[in-house]
Amino acid sequence: MPKTLLINPPFNIAKENYDSSISVGLLSIASYLDGLGIDVEIIDGAREKDYLERIKNKIADCQYVGLSVMTTQIANALAISRLIKEINPQCQVVWGGSHCTFFIDQTIAHPLVDIVCFGEGEITFYELVSGQPLEEVKGIVYKKDGQIIKNPPRELHDPTKTKLFNWDLVSPEILNKLELIPSLTSRGCPHRCTFCINAIAKNRWRARTVDQVLEDLAIIKSQDYFAGKSLRFWDENFFVDINRSQGIVSGMIEKNIIIPWETTVRADYIKEGMIDDEFMAKLKASGCYLLSFGAESGSPIILKKIKKDIEPDQIVYSAKMCLKHGIIPQYSFMIGLPGETKADMMLTLKVIDRLVKLSDKVQILGPQAFRPYPGSELYQECLASGWRAPQSLDEWAHLVENELSYLTVQNFPWVKYKDFVESMEAYVRFGAMSLKSAMGSSVKAQKLLKLIFVLFCELRWKLKFFYFPFEYKLAKKFVVK
Repeated sequence: MPKTLLINPPFNIAKENYDSSISVGLLSIASYLDGLGIDVEIIDGAREKDYLERIKNKIADCQYVGLSVMTTQIANALAISRLIKEINPQCQVVWGGSHCTFFIDQTIAHPLVDIVCFGEGEITFYELVSGQPLEEVKGIVYKKDGQIIKNPPRELHDPTKTKLFNWDLVSPEILNKLELIPSLTSRGCPHRCTFCINAIAKNRWRARTVDQVLEDLAIIKSQDYFAGKSLRFWDENFFVDINRSQGIVSGMIEKNIIIPWETTVRADYIKEGMIDDEFMAKLKASGCYLLSFGAESGSPIILKKIKKDIEPDQIVYSAKMCLKHGIIPQYSFMIGLPGETKADMMLTLKVIDRLVKLSDKVQILGPQAFRPYPGSELYQECLASGWRAPQSLDEWAHLVENELSYLTVQNFPWVKYKDFVESMEAYVRFGAMSLKSAMGSSVKAQKLLKLIFVLFCELRWKLKFFYFPFEYKLAKKFVVK
């Protein structure tokens, strides 16, 4: 079998701003290939210092290279693809990942991309590298005789047929820095949130069995290099099947597989008959220390618009329940949706205020600017506002330069209060939270400058006055890199 490389390109921000984690998607694909006898290696450009040298040393013998590409990785993914073609012109460069799945035509149109893998990649990539004729491989778009050919989509993968991640495929450099051990017990989500990739891609919920999950956890706990580290279930929603999640939690306790862990959950699951006091106590006993909620908005109108199917009071109640049982509640929010008014945004800030006043243990992510993805109802509204999406990979690479995520709101015509939306994440991060939390953030800056900025943010948050964010613009220009 041909040697195969799977590459995670660097993002377009400094490496010290990455989390100390692992590309779960590539690890899953690599583990699948390795289990079927394929010679495969992972190179993580986001977390390995010498990734370019590793690519140069390995690429001459490779027939296929797979790159997992998010929007803010495009520029570096193109640079890596160019390097591959310079060293080994016959190597087939395969792009996959969320950006490629949404923008298939743009991706395959680039001369450095030979094949686009859309959807889940384990079986698709195995069929590619094992020599199956391209016309028989589902879930790809490829070039042949100057023509672009799109094959039918592949059926969703069955997680029960996926083995435990092969940690030997991860470089020691990454394992040594690993802070959160990744585990994946299910894929997809059954809910209908209109902004979400899963709903757009119709990525239905599928799960591993209780016994499989417990076996995986027992192996993880037995590894010396994971000692003292926490684990994250990277499921989109760990608690879809309450009986399954109860079985996992009970099994962790009964089998003494106690590991500090965190995962995702919906606010409306925190109620009698689902995640109630009894279940909360078991979560805590099994090692659960943090639950992450997608709150999204504090406006009932916006929550209804995005089909989130939760209410603001449920968000606050979920925080109270977590705090009652010694579990950290973490909430992500977004603003800047098409049709969202200033009053809607202020309602989101009101809910955030209610949450942070409960305890300094409450964590808030965002509110980040809404990101438009093709195929959603909201995307059509964005286009109707006069927005023109980038038309090529090179245009995307230019537009997201130095952006932390997707595109800046300054490019979005549907956002009326652009400075408000753009600056709000900073004002929440440094103004709504405690001084200790704000000063302890990972943003690199001189301590005195950081303190001055934090004090400005705290004053603005207290007064709820967010006009003319001059200090935010100065900080973005001169401090945040």
